[in-house]
Amino acid sequence: MIGRDLLDRRVIAVLGKGGVGKSVIAAALGIKATAEGKRGIIAEFDGAESIAALFDSPSVGYKGAEVSPGLMAMSITPPQAVEEYLVRMLKFRLLYEVVFRNRYIEPFMNGVMGLSDLISVGKVMDLEWLRTDGSLGPEAHGAHAYDHIILDCPSTGHGLSLLSAPQAMMDITRVGPLYGNAKMIRDLLADRDRVSVILVTLPEEMPINETIELHARLRDKVNIDIAGVVINGVPPKLFASEKAAGCWVELQNLVGELGPTAEQAIRDGQRAQRDRSAAEDQIARLRAAIDLPFAEVPLLPGQGIDRSALASVAEHLRWLP
Repeated sequence: MIGRDLLDRRVIAVLGKGGVGKSVIAAALGIKATAEGKRGIIAEFDGAESIAALFDSPSVGYKGAEVSPGLMAMSITPPQAVEEYLVRMLKFRLLYEVVFRNRYIEPFMNGVMGLSDLISVGKVMDLEWLRTDGSLGPEAHGAHAYDHIILDCPSTGHGLSLLSAPQAMMDITRVGPLYGNAKMIRDLLADRDRVSVILVTLPEEMPINETIELHARLRDKVNIDIAGVVINGVPPKLFASEKAAGCWVELQNLVGELGPTAEQAIRDGQRAQRDRSAAEDQIARLRAAIDLPFAEVPLLPGQGIDRSALASVAEHLRWLP
């Protein structure tokens, strides 16, 4: 793993439990890419618009829009992805409207055999194929439209289903156009020179447990490179040594002289030290369970996430020794 970087693949899937800050990490990866002079796009799924909100931008929709210089974002919705795919396959929009936009067929198409997940992740293949001149397809030539395609995947269970959808469709169909399309998508996800997954977690017991389980399920169910784990929201380390960490007794002896404000500060400091100690225990447990590179993003002060905060997160997105 020596020499690898979080951005050393063109397609990067960011995956983790809900509430761990996946979208923040995906947005920060986008900022990191543009800071290095690369063109990037962040794709969300199921119509989510978290990335636009983080950049304080208007809705980007399925067509996408620029949320920061050099960085695009788009929101992939299953109906639009399926429509785009079928119109391209059928060649005629009128035929699609007549055959698939009726009250009997449309519910079937929306629910059949994981088709929505397959076509949604298939849109990622389109983004990987797309060239700056607008050409699209496996035979297209010229410069890629995007140097990095960052996927802000749905939370754990659905995210795993999304990435495993191509193989699942291949297992069901065996032959035919859907099989061929699913195989192309599966082959892209399995290409370890182009695609990798970054897992995101918090240094807390439940998210760590789910990350360990997710890593095992990814390894067993999906042929895809797992680059490493980003541990988000790590409490700060207050002291450089254990000896310094034992200073609370001496400080408490001074409370009578310093007053109630100092007493509250001491309590806050002790709580912060306990949080740090608990986080270190969970991080050690994760490192023991998963043999991958790790990055640590510190707990950010304040409540809101703005562009400045995202830039700060981006600076910490590097694998630790």
